[in-house]
Amino acid sequence: MTYAYSPEATLSEIERSVLRSLNAVWPSPVTVTPSTVVLNGSGGDPAYFVDVIQTLSDNGMVLYETFLTGQASGPRFLDMVITARGKAALNEIEGA
Repeated sequence: MTYAYSPEATLSEIERSVLRSLNAVWPSPVTVTPSTVVLNGSGGDPAYFVDVIQTLSDNGMVLYETFLTGQASGPRFLDMVITARGKAALNEIEGA
């Protein structure tokens, strides 16, 4: 199948980092927070973190059970895993 738009070609280093960390623990689901993802150049902006994860999810590269946020705890994505598409994108980019 050929896609008109290939998000794999435009993955940022932060998106790649998220995929790498999820791939390393696959098939176990994990909780992902801003402190578990290096957000270089974002200044620790929680909205940027949410945007990165949501972009990966929208492109079918990750799945998560629940998104939680709170004043004290900040944003958290519970039970996140990399999908087959995410694994394929990572392999394509990194030549693994």
